[in-house]
Amino acid sequence: MPDDKDRLEREINEILDKIEQFPTPERRRNRAVRRHLRRVGDVVSARQRAIARELSRVSLSQLLLLSFLLILGSFFFRGFGLGQWVLFAGVALLVASGALLLFGGGKGSGERTQQWRGRTISYSSETLATRLRRWFGSRKPR
Repeated sequence: MPDDKDRLEREINEILDKIEQFPTPERRRNRAVRRHLRRVGDVVSARQRAIARELSRVSLSQLLLLSFLLILGSFFFRGFGLGQWVLFAGVALLVASGALLLFGGGKGSGERTQQWRGRTISYSSETLATRLRRWFGSRKPR
């Protein structure tokens, strides 16, 4: 029984010591500001992920088509004063999506690998450049 009293008294003293160490109002305010900024950051990053998810559904060929339509549509918006800006946006999108399509080397080109029963299975499709090199290589006189 005296052991329980000592333990209880010790716990009460620890609690009373902690009460005296409350954070200052400035520290509490800083903590609240950091918490608020963290929440805002979480909301912003969630929206960015949602936008990126939606944009990932658009293919490069669709971007090329959109840029062509913007360039074509800029001639109709010429009277409203928007024609020049729409034309610039269309040309910039055409150049960017064309460069990505040619030099991107994304999912659509090259070698695709899959796993089946722990083994790697590869379905490779030759690019036009590889086929032309092979064709010209076979044409050389020996």
